[in-house]
Amino acid sequence: METISKCRQVMSMVTIKDVAKEAGVGVGTASRALTGNGSVRADTKAKVDAAAEKLGFVPNQLARNFKMRSTMCVAIIIPTVFHPFFAKVVNCCEVELYKLGYRLIVVNSQDDVEKETQMLNMIRQQRVDGIIFITHYEHDDIDPNLPIVSIDRHVGSGFPYVTSNNYAASYQAIKSLIDSGAQKIGCVCGATAVISETRHRYEAYFDIMHEYSRPVRLLKPLFKHGQEMEVMREYFAQYPETDALFTGSDMLASAGYHVARERGMRVPEDLQIIGYDGILDAWEAHPKLTTVRQNIPEMAKAVVDLLMKRIRGEEAPPRVEIPATLVKGETTR
Repeated sequence: METISKCRQVMSMVTIKDVAKEAGVGVGTASRALTGNGSVRADTKAKVDAAAEKLGFVPNQLARNFKMRSTMCVAIIIPTVFHPFFAKVVNCCEVELYKLGYRLIVVNSQDDVEKETQMLNMIRQQRVDGIIFITHYEHDDIDPNLPIVSIDRHVGSGFPYVTSNNYAASYQAIKSLIDSGAQKIGCVCGATAVISETRHRYEAYFDIMHEYSRPVRLLKPLFKHGQEMEVMREYFAQYPETDALFTGSDMLASAGYHVARERGMRVPEDLQIIGYDGILDAWEAHPKLTTVRQNIPEMAKAVVDLLMKRIRGEEAPPRVEIPATLVKGETTR
């Protein structure tokens, strides 16, 4: 009896990752082969079935439910499709999901909290298997057991999320402005109604200004995408004597460049600018922005991996950090 009990314990510890490794296929392929959702070649399915039998893999109840109810559809809810960062996130997530046999439904919430709440019902109604949820608002009433993940945002009661090394990357960027001789460094970052990892960008600015005994020129308004020019005009009205600017997004940095030109300032001679995201190369050929470039393809891969774990009922890390890189362009000296 003791031997049987030990065998059962070993069998219960086998995961779909183990089966995939034994069969020499990806986790998504193994999942499709075992659940019958999505197309898998006959010889591949035979290898996966043999690996599962060899390892004693027994799908748990959640996996059986997945087989019965799966739609092979995932939704991504974003604030707007017009923002280049969200557009690139959607594109990269679709690429990763397609590899796993999933279709992606894109929901443009238009920064409407009520619309977001309605869209979350899709998962409750089992119209999608999971949701990648990027919001600017609090949603505290979401069932914590639902397969939901995010990028940067702390959604609900602790859903997993993917982010970049916001504080360290921002600190490095601002330090480069100090090293270049800038004296009057400003910072503009957008505020959100939900706890977001992006707050570490302006926290890094605040800390380094105090470390180097520099005056703080910080603006962090709550605004909607498309209002960046208004925000930057407000910043320069408050802090006209600025010789370097760090912004929480490339869109703000681009707006800062154009407003500075309106005011007769030369970039980078009179004003240096560094953005964050690294998403404007395909949108604006000139000037080439100095920016903290996030590795969006890797972030998308990580967030899809988190979501698949949630869908399969596997343990997922609460936070995954993908390093960002400072890339020099034409807006700094």
